[in-house]
Amino acid sequence: MGDRRAVRTRAAIKQAFLTLLDTKTISKITILEITERANIGRGTFYLHYQDIYALYEEIEKEMFERMDQLYDESFPIQDRRGVVHFIRKLTDYIYENRTLFRMLADPQNTLLTPNTFKDFFKTKVLQEILTERALSHPPTVFEETESLFIVSGVFGVIQNWIERGMEEEPTGMSLRIEQLLMKLEEE
Repeated sequence: MGDRRAVRTRAAIKQAFLTLLDTKTISKITILEITERANIGRGTFYLHYQDIYALYEEIEKEMFERMDQLYDESFPIQDRRGVVHFIRKLTDYIYENRTLFRMLADPQNTLLTPNTFKDFFKTKVLQEILTERALSHPPTVFEETESLFIVSGVFGVIQNWIERGMEEEPTGMSLRIEQLLMKLEEE
């Protein structure tokens, strides 16, 4: 029983934080605002988190775990549908969690930065390149550059989508990214 209550409380704290994050930068959010919005006491907040940044770190960790899971469900690819599947799942996930991902478009944000996001996917794409080519050597400079090129291009399109307020539905965005990737592959 206690575990379920703790899970619900943590979820309420996270939701309150994300709601506030939609209108304020993290440095302007107070624990009092979070606790009032989550309808809990300050002591309850501190039972679960040391401070707001520890709360954010947990949310970010869960986000990267989920993106890792989405990637692993789609790769290694047997055919190009794996790429399509992943891009669609990723854009859906970003859209569903747009409050958190808007931090990528905020130049004052120093937590979830474009480089954090790109580094995560660069590692994943590089592993995929080496696996797909059955290479067991450490990555070459070309392979590192290739993975960075792919990730930077896809991320640039996603970042622009976020900055424009995600006006386009995730399906349309994923279709455009898919078309660009397939065009690159043809050449």
